[in-house]
Amino acid sequence: MNQAVEQLIPAIAVYVKDKDSPLSKTKLLKLLYLFDVEYYRLHGKTFTGFEWKFFHLGPWTNEYNPVLEGLVQSGSLRARPYSTVDYDGCNYEAKEDCDFSSIFPRVQDEMVLRGVLSVWAEKSLGEILDHVYFHTEPMEQGIRHALLNFGLIPREAPERYQRTSSGKTPKELAKLRKQFRQKQKEIRPHQANSFAFTPPRFDEEFSQAFSKLNEAPT
Repeated sequence: MNQAVEQLIPAIAVYVKDKDSPLSKTKLLKLLYLFDVEYYRLHGKTFTGFEWKFFHLGPWTNEYNPVLEGLVQSGSLRARPYSTVDYDGCNYEAKEDCDFSSIFPRVQDEMVLRGVLSVWAEKSLGEILDHVYFHTEPMEQGIRHALLNFGLIPREAPERYQRTSSGKTPKELAKLRKQFRQKQKEIRPHQANSFAFTPPRFDEEFSQAFSKLNEAPT
């Protein structure tokens, strides 16, 4: 397991709370799974390092409960009990603000997580389960009680920055460069003059004030 998961979970809890949305144990787990799916799509490996299995409500891992309980015991998470007609559970909140940037050295990876949360953080658990169960590659071909195969996820190469063409011909570009250099030559003399240093002028009032400052007790 990636030890950064212990930072990731409270950070997700902060994000979901800021959206005024509940965060149950199951919802939190499925958000971690969805992040792992998209992270694998980019890197060919999961972020959490969990061994995901096809269980009752889709993806599950035996490593999840100890991590969650440890975060509650350490005070990083607060578990708020709730009860419905059919179910008793807890909503999870972080006790302190957590920042994604401290978890991800690369902004690109942080954006993967933010992309997942922007879509699913405010969705109901039912909507998330439906998507996870029927629309993610490891689950689509998963076998109950067996490990999920993330290798079924097609890889996506990161986009490379490429300058777009201006549409100018080489002759037009040469003319524009010449005009630019000419303008630079015209500007430089004015820039040199504008930054000329003027010596300070100390009047009698300044001298008296400075003398009083020197005479003041320390």
